[in-house]
Amino acid sequence: MNLEDLLNGLKADDATTRLQAARIIGLLDETLALDALAARYRVENVGEVRAAIAWAGKRVQAARQAGYTTLDAIFKHFHIEYEIENQEDEREAELLRKMQLDMDMQLLRERSGKAGNAALGAAIGGVLMGAQGMMIGAMAGLTPGADALSSGLEERPQIGKRRVLPTRPGDSDIRLIVRRLLDDPNPDKRRRAAIDLGSISNNPAALPYLAQAFVEDAVQAVREAAGRAGKLIYWNVIYWEMEQSGEMTREIERRAAARRPAEPPPAQPNEPPAPPADPPQVNLAEILQKAEEKREKRKQK
Repeated sequence: MNLEDLLNGLKADDATTRLQAARIIGLLDETLALDALAARYRVENVGEVRAAIAWAGKRVQAARQAGYTTLDAIFKHFHIEYEIENQEDEREAELLRKMQLDMDMQLLRERSGKAGNAALGAAIGGVLMGAQGMMIGAMAGLTPGADALSSGLEERPQIGKRRVLPTRPGDSDIRLIVRRLLDDPNPDKRRRAAIDLGSISNNPAALPYLAQAFVEDAVQAVREAAGRAGKLIYWNVIYWEMEQSGEMTREIERRAAARRPAEPPPAQPNEPPAPPADPPQVNLAEILQKAEEKREKRKQK
């Protein structure tokens, strides 16, 4: 059951289906369904369904104001954030490689300047052996699932964190577990049934029953377990579908790109200094005439 299924459920002709969809949306805090809830509330004519839509709308609105999204929750729960954090910054790595190459070439030039061609050959061999040794050392330090970037400039700690992959949504028979969830008089057994639906069955068909327990059960621990189990099932469904379609890979790349610092603007070529301004033109005849006028005035005084 994905978002499209929930939205279609809100528009179903059957009132029970609309009630279940509203309850599930409220349990999941699915913020992408908020506009659909508002639209359905305006036309809903069944009192129980209308009340469920209003309840779900308040929960989802609060989740949106808190900044919650299903996709962010998936990235956090399945540790997809770790994969983004540990991705190698290609630009940084390229810069390190270039700096290392420049240093190696500078070493070659210095050695070749002090010795002849024979020393140059030895220097090249030494640099190559140094690079080979560095590669062997890096390979020896790797463990399965670990990241490594070795260079002569920097040693990085190896974190080795990877995202947890989704599992195929289950389709096993959940009737016995659902019966315990809804009918068992022992609240701890009901709570355990909710946990089993989320962790063992992983079956999206359990969502309507978990939503029912989330709304109707009198024991808070049972309601909390039902809410958690419902989200785990839903998150896995969304993650599974995104992984199969390739959308998850694109989303990871998009988020990784957003975390990288912006590209610096390209360097502008040095512009030649502006030529000095031409000196103002001097009218010598005008200057002489003004000087003569001043002398005449002084004589008159």
